[in-house]
Amino acid sequence: MKKLLEGLAVLRVLRHPALLRLWLAQVIYLSVQFTASYAMIVLITNETHSAVMVGLVIIALSLPLVLFGAPAGALVDRLDRRTVLWVSNVVRAFATLLFVLALLLSPHQYIFIYILAFFFSLVGLFFSPAEGAIIPSLVEEEELLPALSLYNLTLNTSQAVGLLILGPLMLNLLPPLSLSLLGTKINLMPVETLFLLISVLYLLATALTATLPRQSRSGRQSGGASPSSSPAALAGAGGEAERTHPYEVLSEEAGALLSGWQRLRRDLEDGWRLVRNDGVLLDALFQSCFGGLVMLTIAELATTFVQRLLGLPASNTTVIFAPAGIGLVAGSLLVPAVVARLGSLRTMLVGMVGTGLGIALIPPLQWLARLLLAPHWATHPLFLLVLAVLTAAVGFGLDLVVVPAQTLMQQRSPDEMRGRVLALFQVLFNGGAIPVMLFMGALTDWLGIVPVTYLLACSCLLTALLTAGRALTRNNRNRFSGGPRQQAEAQERLPVP
Repeated sequence: MKKLLEGLAVLRVLRHPALLRLWLAQVIYLSVQFTASYAMIVLITNETHSAVMVGLVIIALSLPLVLFGAPAGALVDRLDRRTVLWVSNVVRAFATLLFVLALLLSPHQYIFIYILAFFFSLVGLFFSPAEGAIIPSLVEEEELLPALSLYNLTLNTSQAVGLLILGPLMLNLLPPLSLSLLGTKINLMPVETLFLLISVLYLLATALTATLPRQSRSGRQSGGASPSSSPAALAGAGGEAERTHPYEVLSEEAGALLSGWQRLRRDLEDGWRLVRNDGVLLDALFQSCFGGLVMLTIAELATTFVQRLLGLPASNTTVIFAPAGIGLVAGSLLVPAVVARLGSLRTMLVGMVGTGLGIALIPPLQWLARLLLAPHWATHPLFLLVLAVLTAAVGFGLDLVVVPAQTLMQQRSPDEMRGRVLALFQVLFNGGAIPVMLFMGALTDWLGIVPVTYLLACSCLLTALLTAGRALTRNNRNRFSGGPRQQAEAQERLPVP
């Protein structure tokens, strides 16, 4: 309970009206963004019945981060961040409306789904860094850490709520609608109604972000200088305002984009040099990537699982997603208490084993239900209850892996290197998602959903064994060598018989 209250204490930063508006906008746009992602997965599943094609949706959502993340971040640093925020939401709302129009005119052209997914991710490249950069100007210096903690907590929770709870529930609860426009009757299916609602919510997020204090290019609020602004920074800002020649501005912006790529390459090299010399940090990076990829794989295969193994429509994926989402949300609140009792390493091992066992038990459960609860075994309350418990355990187990691993990455990285380690994580995770999604989707279409389910479960158990083995080897090596990190890594040791 104490850990829970400490976690809720970050909400005190919302006493700042501007930060409250930004936070509400973040909750709205993130929730509807992941709700839209779920709806796109269902649409592709219904149209193609192919796990590979579903994986391409997730790839379309990840590819812009790999290709354009660095120059986008550099460009945002040179723009008014408030403008970036509200314009991004307007563009998303307009794109969603165009998508609804495309569905009405040509409902079976699923290429529009990939275009929308790629476009949403591309817009997010500008929105996310602008949102993170504007937070320090909205709170006092001593409140910055709680504000950033709230930002990250909202990101993780909204992802689970939108993708795993709101998406499945909305597609099942929204009724078909009939509208009359200029004498023409328009019939809207639930998915089209959902995207219309998403457009409205994006506009609401636009209104919230448009009322934020205007930001100068150096990140200060308009109307006054920040107390921390140095004379050199102010002189640079003044000199920048004096440059009026268009070709100078264009040259400067092009140089900023190029420097973004160069800076990313240097940051990745520096981050890798740090990570490879720290075994605990290397394991934490690997476990963060692994947990995130397992989550993406579950999102990719859930609709296929429901269709092929349960014989239900893809829109009924709520039986998989909703309990897993509840487990993720509960885990985000309970993981600090578990880590306080078990330690980070044991918590991650429990999470890997629990995730693997939860996934491995789903096919035998389906076999038993088909044998004992026929003929309506797929909708039998007892089967659905046990299935919900297993998928909730999988969601909770993933939290036990990802949250401590990401915390360790933060703790083991020096302040001056933390951003480079996080950049390395983002590149490895988003770059790794592309081949993993393609491989798992192709394997599912080739072998079927049951062998792939067991493969995913075995990968979790093997990762747990690898993590435990590396920890024991590292402990033994440090015990005999007395390395400089022996005392720090002792906190992560496993009990040795």
